[in-house]
Amino acid sequence: MASLSLSISPNPDRLIDGIFVSPRRQLLRRVAINSSPSGFNFLTKLTSSEKNRRNKVAAVRMSSISPASHSYDVVVVGAGIIGLSIARQLLIGSHLSVAVVDAAVPCSGATGAGQGYIWMVHKVPGSEKWELAMRSRELWEKFAEDIKYQGMDPQEVLGWKKTGSLLVGKTSGEMAVLKEKVDQLSKAGLKAELLSTIDLKEIEPVLVVGEEGGATFLPNDYQLDARRSVAYIEKENRKYATEGRYGEYYNQPVTGLLRSGNGEVEAVQTPKYSLYSKKAIVISTGCWTGSLMQDLIRDSDIKLNIPVKPRKGHLLVIENFNSFKLNHGLMEK
Repeated sequence: MASLSLSISPNPDRLIDGIFVSPRRQLLRRVAINSSPSGFNFLTKLTSSEKNRRNKVAAVRMSSISPASHSYDVVVVGAGIIGLSIARQLLIGSHLSVAVVDAAVPCSGATGAGQGYIWMVHKVPGSEKWELAMRSRELWEKFAEDIKYQGMDPQEVLGWKKTGSLLVGKTSGEMAVLKEKVDQLSKAGLKAELLSTIDLKEIEPVLVVGEEGGATFLPNDYQLDARRSVAYIEKENRKYATEGRYGEYYNQPVTGLLRSGNGEVEAVQTPKYSLYSKKAIVISTGCWTGSLMQDLIRDSDIKLNIPVKPRKGHLLVIENFNSFKLNHGLMEK
């Protein structure tokens, strides 16, 4: 997924002790009682009677404001696994407040359709993506270890498994390429093995690749369940909402960028909200980043080329059958 950070000027509005003060409109409203299902802040807990009373008052007050304005240190556009992870890192590593805004809901895009592979078997050492892939792998390993340290099971929380990965070939020509792949990965510091068809039969009895076939095998590659991982990260992020540091605005497509008098971007606009940021706006909308940014800057003089485009694929998820069971992640050369 791609992310883009825009530096912005401080928000003219400000958040003070849970009360939002707007110089543009002489009106106070408590953020704690914004109970819209598509955009919400989790602040202090209220009693049922107090909550009902305040919700009624909020409905009257908010009806006079279009759109509603909120202020955070950082606004993250995109609630996929990258956007939510960025929010998580800002929340646990700083005192910044963070809002996450998305045109839909988590896992409605590439995150929900992905396989959850944390694989190096198909990566090329020295390529432009190699360092990023290695760093990603290290961070996920640390994340799983942290969860284990807290007394939880990473497999249950994240769907985390050390499945290993196989890059399979069927011909002598493909096996020559796979041997070169093993040499490259081994020199890069990864544990990699070249399996003959007999070796492959021992770890994957039901897999038939022919007499000339075999596979590149990385036993330390992982796989996770993206939906479980997102649910956990989202739950952890929401713990900071009671401090007034976190808000979610789902089903709110970004329709524009708001600028200050000197032209600096200071907020994102959605159909219902103006989300101001004091520090930065992070665009983390994956393969839609290119088209989104083109839409947002269409009426400006900015020239921007983000070579990120969606691609279509198919993913078939099946349960293991007793008569046909695979033990490792599998990819064909």
